[in-house]
Amino acid sequence: MIRFTEHEVEKSHAALRRGLLERALGPCELWHDETKKAVGTVSKDQSFRGARLSRIARECLVRGGNRQAADLPDHEVVRVALKRDGAGYHSTGSFTNLLLDATEKSLRQSYDEAPVSFPTWTRRGESARSFKELNRIVFGDMNLPEEVPENHEYPEASTTDARESYRVVKHGSIFSVSMEAIVNDDLQAIVGSPRKQGAAMRRKINRDCCAILTDNDALADSITLFHGSSHGANLDATALAAGALDTGFAVMGTQSGTDASTVLGIMPRYLIVPSALAATALKLIHGDLMYPAQSSDIPLYGINGPRSLEVIADGQLDSLGSATNWWLAADQNVVDTVEVTYLQGEESPVLEREEGFTTDTIKYKIRQSYGVKAIDFRGLYQGNS
Repeated sequence: MIRFTEHEVEKSHAALRRGLLERALGPCELWHDETKKAVGTVSKDQSFRGARLSRIARECLVRGGNRQAADLPDHEVVRVALKRDGAGYHSTGSFTNLLLDATEKSLRQSYDEAPVSFPTWTRRGESARSFKELNRIVFGDMNLPEEVPENHEYPEASTTDARESYRVVKHGSIFSVSMEAIVNDDLQAIVGSPRKQGAAMRRKINRDCCAILTDNDALADSITLFHGSSHGANLDATALAAGALDTGFAVMGTQSGTDASTVLGIMPRYLIVPSALAATALKLIHGDLMYPAQSSDIPLYGINGPRSLEVIADGQLDSLGSATNWWLAADQNVVDTVEVTYLQGEESPVLEREEGFTTDTIKYKIRQSYGVKAIDFRGLYQGNS
């Protein structure tokens, strides 16, 4: 009779995990840093590299105590491994848990790799502990110091605060994996759904952030985020050009705090454009000369110029119907602009599993709860070409 000690079982599960993860994600030597961090320690045992799903399911059952599984045909092995009362179901090394692990890592990797712009120009808020309304205080600046005559008391400094409110909400979907797909060893189809779901979730957050710019909804003061006369006149109809940037810099540089006498001197850091204006923006920022012959050839708004801007081009803006608008945004560490907040524990998508008794399937639910909100108009400006 073959017996496996606890230590041997752990080593075996680690080897099975590596074999399954490498089939789902590729060789571990090629995983990027975020994936390696999420996976943790990887077994050195490569005996299950390239192993079929039915073989991994069989090994999980046998090493979990179901020795009869060694003689079962593949479809019976998979059926037993998917059952709630299957041997080893509750262990971390059960087949369903190993498959969940590979599916989750595939989702996370695609989520991290999805090409989006919002992490660059938005602020990440402190994770929310519940779905209750979040109140973000737009802090006012202290009024200017006053002259204090001889033998007079110093005046009390005052400030006025404003507030913006929003909440995190759930986003998600369900997809299923059939017993047939596992028996057929169709792992790429199995992990392909969560891979697409991970990228889709990331793109959804990016779309919601871009929609803050294009929708131009009202803030708590009942005035739209971008306005031609209020909010410091941070909305203009001028085409993207050097003169239009001059105006944008002037508007943001003269924005006042909640105390109107305090000029904040905000400097734009990002030039956000739809893909339709990407070439125009890059030429404007970098100039036509790759190697300037003299300092006067360096673009005013170039990376090395006195007014440095970073171009962010996002095709999502075109999709939202704003192929001619462009925006300036300040450094989110200097002044609040757009904030993204996640529910605590859901800073990345959460994957949950349920076995279907009547359909021989595993259902996976992807969920991420987050909220997006414009907090302060002072660090944002919109132009239109």
